[in-house]
Amino acid sequence: MKDKRIYQRYLISSEESEHIQDDIKLNGVPVRLVDFSFGGLCVISDQSYTTGDIVTIFASFANGGRIDLIGKVVRVAPEGTSWSVAVDLAGQYKVTPQRKS
Repeated sequence: MKDKRIYQRYLISSEESEHIQDDIKLNGVPVRLVDFSFGGLCVISDQSYTTGDIVTIFASFANGGRIDLIGKVVRVAPEGTSWSVAVDLAGQYKVTPQRKS
């Protein structure tokens, strides 16, 4: 199966996620980061969202860095008692896709 991703994705394992001291929130609600790329991210949330929702992403990193972004929900799927929420960032910031080599 061919990888259709435009940007390289960085996966965060469950074990890594447990030790990350970063504070990630989607619309002010804490979430667990699953993966991220230049074009978007996927989180696990206790709150469901609707495809097409515009959301704010707030990330405060243990090393002191901080990022505030706006994204669009492109996929929501049940994940146990929570929700897997995929958020597109590229469309909000009009970045030009470049294939990874």
